[in-house]
Amino acid sequence: MDRIDPRDMRAGDPDREHTADILRRAAGEGRIDIDELEERLERAYRAKTYRELSALVADLPDGTALSPAAAALAPSTRAEPLQLKATMSDVERSGTWAVPPRIHVSPAMGNVKLDFRNADCPHRLVEIEVKGGTGNVVLILPKGWAVDADQLRTGWGSVKNRREGSPSPDGVLVRVTGGIGMGSLVARDPHFYEK
Repeated sequence: MDRIDPRDMRAGDPDREHTADILRRAAGEGRIDIDELEERLERAYRAKTYRELSALVADLPDGTALSPAAAALAPSTRAEPLQLKATMSDVERSGTWAVPPRIHVSPAMGNVKLDFRNADCPHRLVEIEVKGGTGNVVLILPKGWAVDADQLRTGWGSVKNRREGSPSPDGVLVRVTGGIGMGSLVARDPHFYEK
């Protein structure tokens, strides 16, 4: 599966409004005149992709605000999170799968295993919220990825994070929040037999 260039991803209304704010600020500072503001605003509200929006502000000081790298580091509030509930059974995501920016896992009386090694992840930050029970959450990570579980409440459970630290420049940070309940969170490299 070919990875789509983040600049060609579909833009939403909040992205168009953000671009419009940059354009209005530039007009207020005298960087563009009123005619150019109106023309660029019209194009901004018709834009379908991040590439189209970025082109409208590329020559302005705030034009880097919509770069794909910066947008990828910010948590997304637009897309609904992936909901994974393990109630009396296990849930697993492995192989090639599309990683959303936010994931909610509920290991009630089952385990949740997320194997990111072959996953398609265009984001630099993935947020996982755990609503714990008695089950476990296992994260299997590729090289260059890191896990921040400092805000995860443990209750009677435990955390074994073998991927603390910062991700590599092209890696992903997985931030885990919420509460683990009576289960455990394990963030690790693949075992030799999983390769």
